[in-house]
Amino acid sequence: MLITSEGITEFQSKEQVWEDANYKVGWKGFVFILGVATGVESVMAFLEELRMSGMVAAVKLLKGHFFMTVYDKQADMYYAFIDNSGAFEAFHMEAIVSTSFLALAKKSGYGKERVSKESIIEFLNFGNIYHNRTLVDGIFKIDCNEIIVLCNHKKTILSKELEKLDDACPKVDVMEFFRLFSKSVHHLKVSADLTGGVDSRLVCVLLDHHGVPFEAAITGRNGIQDVEVPKQVASALKHELYVSEPCVDRLEQRVPELFAWCDGMNDLFKHYRTLPHHQNREQRGIDLVISGIGGEFFKENMWVQDFPFYARKKSNIRRFLRMRMLQIKCKSTYFAGEYKALNDGFEDLVVQKLEPYLLDMNTKTYDSIYYHFRMKTVASTFISAASHLFGCYSPFLEYDLVRYGFHLKRRERFFNQYHRKMITQLNAPVAKIRTAEGGISVSFEKTEILKDMVKYIRNRTRRATKVLGRKLFHKTYLQESPEHPELFKTIRSMRVTQEAIALLKQEGILDDKLHMSEILDTHLGNMVTIALFMRLLEGKDVREGQGKQQENSLAVASV
Repeated sequence: MLITSEGITEFQSKEQVWEDANYKVGWKGFVFILGVATGVESVMAFLEELRMSGMVAAVKLLKGHFFMTVYDKQADMYYAFIDNSGAFEAFHMEAIVSTSFLALAKKSGYGKERVSKESIIEFLNFGNIYHNRTLVDGIFKIDCNEIIVLCNHKKTILSKELEKLDDACPKVDVMEFFRLFSKSVHHLKVSADLTGGVDSRLVCVLLDHHGVPFEAAITGRNGIQDVEVPKQVASALKHELYVSEPCVDRLEQRVPELFAWCDGMNDLFKHYRTLPHHQNREQRGIDLVISGIGGEFFKENMWVQDFPFYARKKSNIRRFLRMRMLQIKCKSTYFAGEYKALNDGFEDLVVQKLEPYLLDMNTKTYDSIYYHFRMKTVASTFISAASHLFGCYSPFLEYDLVRYGFHLKRRERFFNQYHRKMITQLNAPVAKIRTAEGGISVSFEKTEILKDMVKYIRNRTRRATKVLGRKLFHKTYLQESPEHPELFKTIRSMRVTQEAIALLKQEGILDDKLHMSEILDTHLGNMVTIALFMRLLEGKDVREGQGKQQENSLAVASV
């Protein structure tokens, strides 16, 4: 969807429009008002609130992960915004708004000179561009607190006036939220992510408790704990579980599709499992996918680098960056000329950018960074990609629930206490099923907690060892991988990878003497994505050299 002062054009898959005498509304993604049916009924209720209270008040009523544009026919004015959680990606430049970064980049007419050196280094290290920026100078992501206004070929930006993360705790009843949410989605065919962890289990238990019919689904290799544990949980809940196993056959032929799917916003190979997994869901007629993303704000995972000191006034941003965000930095030997110096100073620059998120307690600071700097970038890319096929929603990423979790007492988030209480209250047998996180349960019963304590300490030690292994040996140890064992061998053998590295050398980014064997697995996809984007800016077809598009064979679905 592309919006200018002259109208809405270039509709893509799953983008919808509804209008009455006064307004025309276009949207993509999953949008609803609590207790009201999703889609048109919620849009109509939103317009009624708009007439009574104005735009700023009306947008605060909306829930979900979505992009929306509203055309006021009388004022001849377009409004454009995303959900209040920042979990959806849409973009703006000059007086144009688009749901696609690649489409906007092509329309801009910009050349590769608009891709800054700093952005290239950031993308190659992180696999993303943060803080509402993109690879192209002049094209920005719409922030969750912004309303873009287009009128007379001019752009202005209004504030939604959302509360800050650390403002007073909102009045939220999680059970009531899910009751009303369940009412809003009762007419949809739902698929819920179910992993071996605790966040997705909590969501599935809540959906089951409120009577939402749903299937469960997971992508990964049969036999690993992150797939075997969900089988036990799904069986106990009496919901069918679908497993999509990863496959790398004909991966190279699907590179253009993966590039378009991720919209050039992150490592395209991060989607080699999720794309076919979602296509399998689409074939089963799924309308809405629900995940446990956001459950991090109800537990301690983002704090463990400071364990057990969760109430310090001093925050260690650099340690948080190294352990939670940038565990494997690009080697300076990758780069040529100015890029080498930029990479050497990259960590210091990121620490400086994170300083505005400092709060009065270490764990609050880490929550703030994780939400504003990371979650709204990484999660939004995957959610927006899935929205090409159906709605995608993470209830615990809803801004009110994020803020509620942020204000929980430290002890309520320690040792999965919040999850333990809720799951045990709703389904005690399911709470006792061991997780893939060190084999601990999520039961609140004292005997189970005592048994879990030893495993918890052991799991924390393993996590620390895993991080150390990444730092020292650039590999993940002591963890079963859901990835296909031949994934990176396949990526290294592909012509598109070789051409990408050659192009980046030609552009003066990579050192001419760099061999592919010197490049770590985690950075290969970032390099391929950057190279394809540069080809796109030059007006070249990213499908060149890829051969004929072949049928989907990346995942095999099983029940």
